[in-house]
Amino acid sequence: MIMLHSAGFPFFTFANLDRFSTVKHFVTCGNNAATDINLRSVGGADNRRRLAQTIGFDINRLVTGEQTHSLNIAVVTDADDGRGSVDIDSRIPCTDALITNRRGIALMVLTADCVPVLLYDPATHSAAAIHAGWRGTANGIVGLTVKKMANEFGTKPENLMAAIGPCIGACCFEVGGDVAEHFSRWPDTILHRSEWPRPHIDLVLANRLQLEQAGVPASNIESSGECTKCGPNGLFSHRRNQTLGRIGTGIVLM
Repeated sequence: MIMLHSAGFPFFTFANLDRFSTVKHFVTCGNNAATDINLRSVGGADNRRRLAQTIGFDINRLVTGEQTHSLNIAVVTDADDGRGSVDIDSRIPCTDALITNRRGIALMVLTADCVPVLLYDPATHSAAAIHAGWRGTANGIVGLTVKKMANEFGTKPENLMAAIGPCIGACCFEVGGDVAEHFSRWPDTILHRSEWPRPHIDLVLANRLQLEQAGVPASNIESSGECTKCGPNGLFSHRRNQTLGRIGTGIVLM
């Protein structure tokens, strides 16, 4: 279950992460046609500043990556403060997952159908923000991030809290057979129905299964249940309208 907050800048939070006063997090939402909630790098600087003020983090400590559907995971330190906060050029290059154990740093990924995943380890006080498109999902980026947190911070998977944000749902993610083949390791994620001319992929289930396989308890994993393409909350969706808008999903260690 997620809760909607409307003051200042509209955003969701997850119940499993809301339990901890030691971390803040957000998933932005609202009218998909509105420019005043678009957090895409180009033209979104003022919106990001407003988001930072609403959530309560320092915009100069916001960090984003150049998301390229890679498996690259960056360990974010104080030296990275502000990289990609309000511009494109300073983003961490070719990076789709960000991890840190530094207080005050805000990690954020941007999506408009791809899967955003947040991880929090209350034992080591470390966190991750992951951009998992279908390629990243098929190649196991969330499991790799869990391993990276274990190597860097001593994270034990059983301590992790995971939140899977809004993405294109299995209801709408129609793919060709070549894409479906990439998910053959998780056959339950490949769906066929008589009314569907081609298979559909359940990206949320694929990421959930990978988290469980990495050792994260199923009870520690929460998903929004929102489809960006057909859901009711006006989330940005590239498949629906080729939008240039982006949802911001982020986490800040306090």
